[in-house]
Amino acid sequence: MKEKRRDNKGRILHTGESQRTDGKYLYKYVDALGNTKYVYAWRLTPTDPTPKGKREKPSLRELEQQIRRDIEDGIDSTGKKMTLCQLYAKQNAQRANVKKSTQKQRE
Repeated sequence: MKEKRRDNKGRILHTGESQRTDGKYLYKYVDALGNTKYVYAWRLTPTDPTPKGKREKPSLRELEQQIRRDIEDGIDSTGKKMTLCQLYAKQNAQRANVKKSTQKQRE
């Protein structure tokens, strides 16, 4: 039987989780578009202390839960980094059933 992966503190890591040599935790997943994405965190669980000199951010398991919820709810992950022009173009593409004069004004 294959041995389970563990971090440097001896805790079992879930599927997609790994620990880098600098101690940072990594979660690898595939988004709705089929692109591989990576999320990093200094803490594995919410109860872990943040290393000195590092910012207080959500733990890796908290980030995983957020990602899973977003995928299940059908939330577009690219929307977080979308510019105003991209948002406007997406909105106009969804509203194609308008008069020609309105369509010209939108361009």
